[in-house]
Amino acid sequence: MAGVDEVTERILERVTGAGAPCVWVTGPAGVGRTTLLARLSERLSATGREISIVRFTPDGELAPGGDPWPSLATDDGHVLMIDDTQWMGSDSLAALEASIRRLGGTSTRVICATRTPVRDAAGRVATVRRLRSDGLVEPMRLLPLKAEEITGAVVEALGAVPSTPLRDRLHELSRGVPAALRQALDLLRAQSAIRIVDRRAYLVPGTTVPLRSMHLDPERLAVAKAAAVLHPLGEAMPSLISELLAQDLAETLATLENLRADGVLHRGDGWRFTVPVVAYALIAELGPFERRRFSAAAVTALWNGTAHTSAPYYLPDRIAEAGKLIDPRRALAELLDNAAFLPDDQTTRGARWLRAAVELTEDRPQRARVTLLHTMWSHLNGDHEQSLAGTRRLLEEFPDRLSADAAQEAQSIAVCALHNSGNTAELARIAMNPPEWSVASSAIALSLLDRWAEAAELLAENDSWRTESTVSAMLGELFGGLAELWAGRSARFGANLTERERWPLRTARRHRNDQITSYVTALLVLGERARAEKLLADESFPETGLRDGERSMLAAMRGDPSRAVDFAHRSVADRSRRGYDTGSAAMHLVTVSVLLSQGRFSAARELLTAARATAPMLAHLLDIAEARVDMALGETDRAARRLHAATCGLAVGTEIAWADLAELALRRNDRAGAKKALDALEDLASAMPTGRVLLYRHLVRACLGQEPAEETLWLTRERDQPHELAVAAERLVRHGATDPKVLTEVYEVLGSLDALLHRARVRSLMRKNGIEIPGGQEETVAENEHLLALLAGEGLTNEQLATALQTSQKSVEGRLSLLFTRTGYRSRIELATALLNGRYAS
Repeated sequence: MAGVDEVTERILERVTGAGAPCVWVTGPAGVGRTTLLARLSERLSATGREISIVRFTPDGELAPGGDPWPSLATDDGHVLMIDDTQWMGSDSLAALEASIRRLGGTSTRVICATRTPVRDAAGRVATVRRLRSDGLVEPMRLLPLKAEEITGAVVEALGAVPSTPLRDRLHELSRGVPAALRQALDLLRAQSAIRIVDRRAYLVPGTTVPLRSMHLDPERLAVAKAAAVLHPLGEAMPSLISELLAQDLAETLATLENLRADGVLHRGDGWRFTVPVVAYALIAELGPFERRRFSAAAVTALWNGTAHTSAPYYLPDRIAEAGKLIDPRRALAELLDNAAFLPDDQTTRGARWLRAAVELTEDRPQRARVTLLHTMWSHLNGDHEQSLAGTRRLLEEFPDRLSADAAQEAQSIAVCALHNSGNTAELARIAMNPPEWSVASSAIALSLLDRWAEAAELLAENDSWRTESTVSAMLGELFGGLAELWAGRSARFGANLTERERWPLRTARRHRNDQITSYVTALLVLGERARAEKLLADESFPETGLRDGERSMLAAMRGDPSRAVDFAHRSVADRSRRGYDTGSAAMHLVTVSVLLSQGRFSAARELLTAARATAPMLAHLLDIAEARVDMALGETDRAARRLHAATCGLAVGTEIAWADLAELALRRNDRAGAKKALDALEDLASAMPTGRVLLYRHLVRACLGQEPAEETLWLTRERDQPHELAVAAERLVRHGATDPKVLTEVYEVLGSLDALLHRARVRSLMRKNGIEIPGGQEETVAENEHLLALLAGEGLTNEQLATALQTSQKSVEGRLSLLFTRTGYRSRIELATALLNGRYAS
């Protein structure tokens, strides 16, 4: 398969060497034939060759404004480029064949470009075959890009590397045709379906917006728009289009054939668009009534058996679009039936079907039931606007039609939607427990505002939530247990986790999944990877059912930094957060720690900025993350202030803050400050003896010389979290608490984590302690240079670079000068761009 760049080089070889006097390039519309000719013209002109470019129009004439048809001399090195030869008339084609036959053995060359498919192709095919058999033509096929080949084009367009789902979606829409790829990018950007995080582009849920599709005459455009909706109906499509447009079937077929000849449509067993994005763009241009009318015709044809389709969701999609133009009772029943069997990855589609179903209901009780169902689907889909609108309608218009469980469901969904859409004022009102809101709902509102102590107090003072409804009992127990856990009282959480058979609504799949997810999230926030994995295994719950934030934490704890960062980016990119995301701040803390170990300061800061904008629960964990950025850049006083602030409220995660405070104190030889941090860790371990709390208590004890380091090292290996091992072992060696030989193991671990900055610091510590560095001098030099390039591209000042690399500014200046000289890059921006594009070579 050959793209424009490859074919350009191949043609240049043929034109400048011996061989056939003509190269004939073919390819579908938009594949880049005209671009190819322009590049060839530029390259050949630079060598002094005389170039003529002519182009034919659909009427078979030379396009005005171009070069006249040249008189090709026998051997003057002239190059004639002919674009759009699919429109050449038979006389022109015969003249071209005669000219090519006269050029054999000369340096004059002809380059023809033909768009495929071609109408009345027999004559052209015969001409090319004759010339080829005589050795006078070499055909070349310019083919669309493969999925993996479109990354470069997307980077050029967006300045960001596409995620695999985005790349695959763009390829699906464009079929790899460059012109269609640009249109697909325009479509997704117009829909706000692409978000960029840390120079990575992600596919996220978007909205339907109009997009200009193509320049067609009115007759063809009308048929093309109808075909965009109806083409999955195959052979039934032409007659349906004729009926809808009130035109003769022969006329419709002729127009469809013209669209096929123009490369818009393809006809095999049925009809399809050659490039899918064209169909999406055409549908987006349809007016609401036009779209409904076309959809209604499709549904009617499928219902009465005059049409058939193999597309799995085509019928309910069209039913949802048709609305009341079809039998509303049958339409409602089919939408509800189809939604009931949708897989988990189709929540967006299901929410759309149910939104249409609400409008098809015929009585008040039915409308209340379907509205509740649509609201729940919108909640699952992260559509906060729709879920909030649905709950308001339910609570205001149908309170008498809601059971106690349904009313609590609606309230909790409303509270979640308010938080995820940033409406803190309304949340604060609900947190005051007004009469129309349940105790459980008010406690959830308090929790989402990060007022966990107040939530615990409310649930303890008023236990009506235990009997109001089963859903209230479930939510009250869940949030009550979490509130106590975050405060450092883990008994209730532990009991609820152990006695899972007593969970309310455990037999209801959605509620069971919500509870499993909530407990897994809490365990990951605590750093309890093994317990989280065990819970997933015991409940046969797939990791794919977790949110991206939880999957990011799991990947980081397992020592898979690339997946950890990718999941974190996806979590940030997709702002349609699902449910009660208590793990967001913890995910950011873990990911920032990973990024800092790799030297990626800009990415760490970007994540923290995004996190702050969402006002997450357990926000003090973000203070710890910010403090770690400060520590890496030598801002130790600011780091200490942030860490102290993080210890002044909830207990969860403060073991990290106290351990970091102890480390800062020991670095400045403040043993009293380190002892104070240890005292806090001792108290925390008594109340909440989780694995991470115990690990950090033993670590600080060992660094202070109060116990051997063996217990700390055993715990880190038992927990099997590579980043923890690296941090603990480095600190133990730095403070003389263990044999420096352990750094050899740590060095290898950090290599597997791609932790360039942390590895450089360990390397420095190894030299100080006389430990041989694996890999040899050449590998070390290359890694140091790559790290310097990365940090320089991150925008750090020379002073910050010196601090991060634990060296002097003068050394940094010298190393940067050598780097720029060796690589040829002239600025830090060029370095950053080369690293992004993968073109930097150390």
